[in-house]
Amino acid sequence: MYTVHCIECGHIFGDSEDEFGLCPECGKQQPASGSWATEEMVQIESLESEGRLAEAVADAMELLYMAVDVEYGDWPFAHKLAENIRRLCDEGDLAKESEEHELLWKTIEANLMGGTQERVEAYERWRSSRKD
Repeated sequence: MYTVHCIECGHIFGDSEDEFGLCPECGKQQPASGSWATEEMVQIESLESEGRLAEAVADAMELLYMAVDVEYGDWPFAHKLAENIRRLCDEGDLAKESEEHELLWKTIEANLMGGTQERVEAYERWRSSRKD
């Protein structure tokens, strides 16, 4: 199961709470969605403007892995990245990258719809196998 924790006190945010607002436990302002990847997004945009779409997709996929982290997921950012990856794959006719992204996203959705510890571990194994 995916959860979001406060960056200060570790409070677990529920479905009805705003994980990018103030923590109801300690009052700490949580960072804005995607704010942790500002530099990486600039790099991806630079690669895209240079026409290096495969590299831009590879970098965006690495960010996507981080954005769907089991403990500290940033779902609004993950969805934004997914849209960008699909667009870049379409523009660059990157069939292999597009297929990899769709397989990853199906795994993510399966985990979100009732992920057990086994599914989380399977996802982590799959993710590790892609780093080689």
